This record gives sequence, C-alpha cells and structure tokens, in this order.
Amino acid sequence: MHQGLLHQDQDIVNTIIKHCSPRFFSIGLPGATMLILDFIIAASRVTACSSLNAPRVEAQILSRISADVVLTKFPDVKEHIVKTILTSARDEPSAPARCVALCSLGIWLCEELAHGTQHPQIKDALNVICVTLKYPNKSVALVASDILHLLISYVDHLQKFPPDTPKKIVEILIATITYLLPTTESSPHELDKRLVVSLLLCLLDWVMALPPKTLLQPVQTRSPPERDQPTKTLLSCIYKVLHGCVYGAQSFSNPKYFPLQLSDLLSPDYDPFLPLENLREPEPLHSPDSERSSKLQPVTEVRSRIQHGLVSIAARTVITHLVNHLGHYPMSGGPATLSSQVCENQDNPFCESADLGPELFHSPNLQFLVLNGSTLLSVLQIRSESGVPGGGMTAGLSSAPACVRVIIRDVAGKHSWDSAVLYGPPPCSPNSPAHTLLTHTQSPHTTNLHLRTPPGEQHLAPPLAKRVCREAVPAWDSLREGDDALDEMLQYLGYSSPECLQRAGMPLNIPAPPPVCVSEKQENDVINAILKQSAAERDFVLHVRELNMRAVHQTEPETQTPQSAFYYCRLLINILGLNSWEKRSSFHLLRKNEKLLRELKNLDSRQCRETHKIAVFYVAEGQEDKHSILTNTAGSQAYEDFVSGLGWEVDLPTHCGFMGGLQRNRSTGQTTPYYATSTTEVIYHVSTRMPHDQDLNLTKKVTHSTQFI
Repeated sequence: MHQGLLHQDQDIVNTIIKHCSPRFFSIGLPGATMLILDFIIAASRVTACSSLNAPRVEAQILSRISADVVLTKFPDVKEHIVKTILTSARDEPSAPARCVALCSLGIWLCEELAHGTQHPQIKDALNVICVTLKYPNKSVALVASDILHLLISYVDHLQKFPPDTPKKIVEILIATITYLLPTTESSPHELDKRLVVSLLLCLLDWVMALPPKTLLQPVQTRSPPERDQPTKTLLSCIYKVLHGCVYGAQSFSNPKYFPLQLSDLLSPDYDPFLPLENLREPEPLHSPDSERSSKLQPVTEVRSRIQHGLVSIAARTVITHLVNHLGHYPMSGGPATLSSQVCENQDNPFCESADLGPELFHSPNLQFLVLNGSTLLSVLQIRSESGVPGGGMTAGLSSAPACVRVIIRDVAGKHSWDSAVLYGPPPCSPNSPAHTLLTHTQSPHTTNLHLRTPPGEQHLAPPLAKRVCREAVPAWDSLREGDDALDEMLQYLGYSSPECLQRAGMPLNIPAPPPVCVSEKQENDVINAILKQSAAERDFVLHVRELNMRAVHQTEPETQTPQSAFYYCRLLINILGLNSWEKRSSFHLLRKNEKLLRELKNLDSRQCRETHKIAVFYVAEGQEDKHSILTNTAGSQAYEDFVSGLGWEVDLPTHCGFMGGLQRNRSTGQTTPYYATSTTEVIYHVSTRMPHDQDLNLTKKVTHSTQFI
C-alpha cells in the first residue's frame, strides 16, 4: 500500500484510491495510521490531475477522513489539509467532488467554531460557501445552502468573526435570492426553483436564530436608487425579498421594494464576486436535439408547471412563519409545541366527546368558515368562568356572560384565541362612573347644586325671598308659591351676565313696552284671555283623571340575555368587518358534514415542522450478534455523552411534540432525547432506553429500527 500510494504511475494511485473504502480507517486495523500521510499525498495527486475519469470523489472523501486523525496526531499537516480542502471547494472541476469538498469544508468549519480555535481561514471558508450559493451548477449551490443551514447551530460562535457575521450571512442570503429570482422565474428547470426554496428556508432559520436587536439594525447599501432613501433595517430587507418572491421579481424594479444587491455586500471580509472555477463535465450521451431528448421534453414541461408556484408558496410560508413565531418561540408550552392543542370539543357545553366527532355538527354555538380560501376559522361561543370578575380574562372589567373562541388553521398551523366583550368597570367598583353617578343622584330633592366660586369667596345660599337682582341660580326648592321661575331666571342672567342685557341698566325681567299699534284695551283683553286659559288648564289637570293625559311611570330596562347560542360570535365577526360587503366574496360559511370532519382531523394530524426519527444503538466491544446488541441497557460514558448531546430528555407519557412511532404507554421507554426548532423536530429511538425483558419488546426494538426509522 505504501509503495502503491507513492507510485509514479497515476493509474496505480487512482486504482488504490478508487477501491479503498472510506471504512479503511474506521475499522481500526493495526498500523493503519502509518498510511495516513501516504493517503493525503495520493489524494492530493488525484485532485491535482486534470482527468475527470480519476476517482476525484473518493479522493475528497479519503482526504476528509484522513484529516480527522491527522489533526489530532500530526498538527503540522493541518494547514496543508485545510488549504487543500479550501482549494478543492473553489477549483474542483467535477461536480460530485466539488460537493464533497464543500461538505468537508463545512464540517471543518463546525469543528473549528465548536472548539473556538479562531482559525484565520474561517473567513475564507465562509466566503467560498456564500459565493457558491449563486453557482451556475444548482446541485453544487444546493450543497452550499445546506452547509450554511448547518452553521445556524454555531451562530453564537460566528459572532467572533467579526461580531456582525450572522447579520452579514442574512444579508448575503437576501442579496443572493434577489440575484437569482429573475432567472429562476423564467427557468423551466425544477432544480433552479428548488435552490431558491432552499435559500428561503435557510433564510427563515437564520432569522429565527437572530435576536430582534440584530434584525432591527440598519443595512448599508451602495445601490444608486437607495442613496436618497432612509436607511433600511435588516428585517425590512427580509420582508422585501419575500414580497418579491410572492409577487414576482418585477416588483424589484420599484426602489421602494428593492432589498439588497451583491455589490452592497463588498467589504474587506467578504467578496461577493470571488471567482470560482467552472465545472468540466463530459458531454451527455444524447444531445438536446436527439430523438430521446425531444421525447422527454413534455415530461419536463409538466413538472415545470407543477413547480411553477413553488417559490411563491415557500415565500408565503416563510412570511406566515415569521409573523406567527418571530419572538414567539418557544412558547410557554415549551419547544415541542408550535401550534395550539385546543379543539372545538373542549369547553363546549353541547359536546361531551373527548375527540372531534359528528356531534359537533349539532352544536348551535359553533360555525366553520373559510377566509381568503386559505384560512379555516372555527368560531365557538363558550361560557365564561363563573365566580371570577369579568369571566376570568378581562381583568375584573364588566363583561358579557359568554366568550368567543376562534380556532384558526392555516399554512403555519393551528392557533386559538379567546375574546370577550368589555363594557367597562364593574358597577360595584367605588371608582366606576356608575357608582359615582349613583352617589350624586341618590337624593335629588335634598341636594343643592352649588357653583364653583373663586378662592376667598363664600358660596351664596339660595335666597328665601324675592330680590330685585338675583345673585344665584334659582332652584326649585327656593321658589315660593306664586313665584315666576322664568322671571327669576331672567333676573339671574341679567346680574351674572350683563352683556346679555338689551339696554344697559335695564333688567331682563322688566316687561317690554307695548307696541305702538296696540291699545291699552287690546292689551288687557289679551292678558285676560291668557289668564283665563291658564286657569282652565289648571282646573282640567286637577279634576280630570283620564289616562291619556297623565305620564306613565318609567322603569329602567333590564339587561337582556341573548337567546342565540351564536350571538356573540356573530357580533365579533361583524365588528371585525368580516361580514361586510367588501369581505363577503372571500368569507364563506362551510357545510357541516363528514367530509369537513375528516379534513379537520387530517389537518390536526399534519406536522407543521420537518420531522425526523433516528435510531441510536450501542454496540459494546466484542458484540456482533443482534440479541446482545439489543439487550444493552446502558453504554459507555462516551456513548452517554454522545446521546446527551443529541437533544434534551422528554417524558414520553406527557410529551406533546413529534413521537416518531414511540408510545406514551411506556412500552417503548420512559424518556428519550428530543430536539426541536421552529422548523424541525427530531426524536431519537435509543435502544438502551427501551425495555427488553420480553421478546415482544425486542421485537419492538427491531421494528423501530427497520420500519419506523
């Protein structure tokens, strides 16, 4: 092996590299580490040759595997290996080998960041990965996107190279999507759209990993349309690029909606135009004009039509996720909960079933509606909590005896809100307006109305006798029988507001002189007629008891309880404007039938996050048969440390997240490692945590490792 790896004949070296399995170093052959340097030299020769028929992929894999041992036993060779991997990630002419080199570069980055070595070439590695995002070969660009996705777990370590590195990565993703979107929309290839979707999902996870303070930082741009515009924040640029993905790249022509371009990112630490070598692939067996190629074109067109709206759907999903979960994850229920666990049968007095069933359709307090063809609303009227002021959620305010629960299902999952009508402070509160008004009006016949007087002045009591000039407002209890209330009021107005006098010094209550055309006899006749009519009216009121001439006693109306079980739901829908004429075309009532119930159960069973289930087995030294491996109840300390690093322990009987086939009845164990973000859930089937005392349990272990995983 030593002579073959260092042989002058390149074909011999290629043959050894091609057929030497990557497991060569993992199986631990005695003395195998003696050949590590030979493999590094041989792999470098393979990658340096120009032949595409050489085992370039195998050389990249073996170079990476050799590096794991070299970095610990031969530190002097570390720089050479890092330089080789970095060069291959930038200049490798074979697409598969370029992908392997990028993966090796990403793994090396994770190791350096985890150990905090602050290697000087970390910036160069990040530059190569970020520039590769817009590489013409979309398979290579997808690998770079996956590597950048992997680095989210090290966002805290990346802040040391320099502190704004995570923010810079988000800016790079925004500018790259802006650069690729116009060509992607017109491209018939599905891979182009998959790349943009991958970048959108990568952007989503990076945004969720950054604190709000970073997202609100300004973004410096050099593009001419933005010179006179106010400084944009990182979050505004994120929503602008998502807006362009939803409504098309033509929206970028408006400077108001243009996020970032690649030239805005140029800095001493990052070169967005770093040159990358082109790939050299052999010519395909069939040219595009061949008969076979022409037969495949209709299939390509069909898939293109299916994937036409893929970018728009992904962007809408990202927007909805950010609006619902940015700053709201993890929720109070823990990271395992992303959507509401509330259903229509809970707190429903007309439904006693623990699950969704046909009896829901007979509930008069429940209706199902659809908004904009994309959001399903379940509006339910429930009783408010008894014995708690305001129904328990209104902070003691006066409220209605019922609440409205709205359960929303959309592309981001299921959300539930409770709402209540708030009328104001409760009537029994000493500070409430109702209590204050009641205190001031308890004895209207005995309480005098006092005027506010300037400091130093005394309140003038209502006069008991008639005066020429009244100085206080005449009250009913201060007037004697025979006094004229209008005359008294005119006296007061003339005294308190002299500007109202028609003639200076002449009180308002002095009768006006008679008209010149009216004689004294005519005036006396009119006065006598008025007095006679007044006496007749007084006599009629005192002696005639007809009901139509007497006022009916008025009582305060009592609060009416709505008879409809859906009254407050309809009221809320109407107040929100959903029942208006403008919204009627996009707001519809659904029919209650078995099909709707089946779809509700289907939606609730769907996972709103990407889910994975991974089996973990412990194989002790010397164990080779299945029975001995499956009956392990514990592992070494290194194994336990490895398992503890996979996630956090969750209690299976009470776990509300992704189960991955594990049972809550303890038949598959009591606890298990679990990991979750706002977009991903991973649960681990650890064999040492599962019971093995019976053959059935051993069968379950095998089943989980072969069928469920």
